[in-house]
Amino acid sequence: MQFQSSNNDDSDTADPWQDSAASPPAWLRWFANGAAQAILDTAMHAPIGCHYHYGEKLGEWEVTVFVSDTEVVGGRRDGTLVPYAIQVDLQEAIKLFDEMPRVYWLAGAERKDNELDQHLSMEGSVKGHQVWLRILAQAPQQSSPGRLLHASSGKLEDLW
Repeated sequence: MQFQSSNNDDSDTADPWQDSAASPPAWLRWFANGAAQAILDTAMHAPIGCHYHYGEKLGEWEVTVFVSDTEVVGGRRDGTLVPYAIQVDLQEAIKLFDEMPRVYWLAGAERKDNELDQHLSMEGSVKGHQVWLRILAQAPQQSSPGRLLHASSGKLEDLW
């Protein structure tokens, strides 16, 4: 899984998808990997990405998990990004929390600048930390493709 972090800056100007050399805390890595495993059919989908951020204003960790897009290389559809439809095992995701989390489904973007669009949202405590988990229906627009599909050979190449 590719982990990405944003600064501990709660401002609207922070780039939420910048790469970070900082490694997530061990409990957060365990949690994010568990959330990724709740996404079914892991043998077929492109690599999974994870964005995390600690929001000091709310004292809450924001963790966003998504299946990356696949980019077609060559042929008529060269450069096309192909999303992967996901299924989530809700029971497995819920088990990651200390107690039953609040669970929401966002059916579409609330605002035009909301790139998260459709997602499953869970809020609760994880190993004593307040967490807001989002499992996205599609990769965020600013994330890079995690896999290439070579049109001439049909070969898949994971990038991260």
